[in-house]
Amino acid sequence: MVVLLAGSPVELPWLDQVKAVLYMGLSGQAGGQAAADLLTGKVCPSGKLTESWPMTYEDVPSKDTFGRYHPEYREGIYVGYRYYDKAQLPVRFPFGYGLSYTRFQYRDLRIQDREVSAVIENVGTVPGAEVVQLYVAPPQDGIHRPIRELKRFARVFLQPGECRTVSFSLDERCFAVWDNGWKVPAGTYGIELAASSRDILLRGAMEVSGVSVPAPAWQAGSWYESPAGAPPRADWEKAMGYAVPVQPEPKKGSYTMDNTSLEMKDSSLIMKIMYSVTENIIAKSFGGKKDLSDPAYRMMLICSTDCPMRAVVINANGAMSDGVAKGLIDMANGHPLRGLGKMIRG
Repeated sequence: MVVLLAGSPVELPWLDQVKAVLYMGLSGQAGGQAAADLLTGKVCPSGKLTESWPMTYEDVPSKDTFGRYHPEYREGIYVGYRYYDKAQLPVRFPFGYGLSYTRFQYRDLRIQDREVSAVIENVGTVPGAEVVQLYVAPPQDGIHRPIRELKRFARVFLQPGECRTVSFSLDERCFAVWDNGWKVPAGTYGIELAASSRDILLRGAMEVSGVSVPAPAWQAGSWYESPAGAPPRADWEKAMGYAVPVQPEPKKGSYTMDNTSLEMKDSSLIMKIMYSVTENIIAKSFGGKKDLSDPAYRMMLICSTDCPMRAVVINANGAMSDGVAKGLIDMANGHPLRGLGKMIRG
């Protein structure tokens, strides 16, 4: 078994070589005891993933625009499961996924007006909790929309053999889209109760009255109508309704207090020195070794050097003044005398 500590989805090329994975997130100092309780069966796991886990990072539609100084949020509403489900792309683990030491059965779906209910039963042998997820599947014949959207969820703890009715109330916003105000497109909406976005266990339908919301002229044939891969910039600009200016990456002469020593070190000697000093300080806690293959060392280094200068001042607790930081920025921009003057004045 692998106990995985991570703050976000990661690639798992070795998954078929292990019997199980216990994902603990970033569990903190008490995580060891919690992991022991889960592994030994003292506690039944009941967590569900709040993010879809792609097979590889190459499957992420924002991979080309994320992580830049000026990111472009081209994917619009197609974030996470909304993208993977509509693109019919295989994922390692879907949104809402989570295994347990027991099993649950869903039955008796009832839809009355805007009320939805179903019976959930623990058909396993140990007590456990299930997170019941309600997705609304909107019509796909007009304005572009995800295949399904999570609208309600409920956690229910059940003893072996125990069953309980879980109920949800839906309101106008569960069906609405934004079109110069919230509007509800009329039509037939699917109602899905599920254990994850890819494990739909009960299906029904609901007729919803509303208005006609026509598809915008730019939608036909665009990435947003049939998303697959990275969204083209041209389609994004059509959706935005204007040409989006390209924001330049930070460069010498335009650095500000929002820039980091990591960004500036390749073009500035003073920032290269600052980066090196930070390396040495952090390395002292790791036996003096600057080992980028050590995840803990690398995390500490990135947290320190990829921190905006204004945040460095705050985190320094008085060891670095705002004037010194601004002086360093001037020096990084190629104005050593002006920067030195600011540093002296502090």
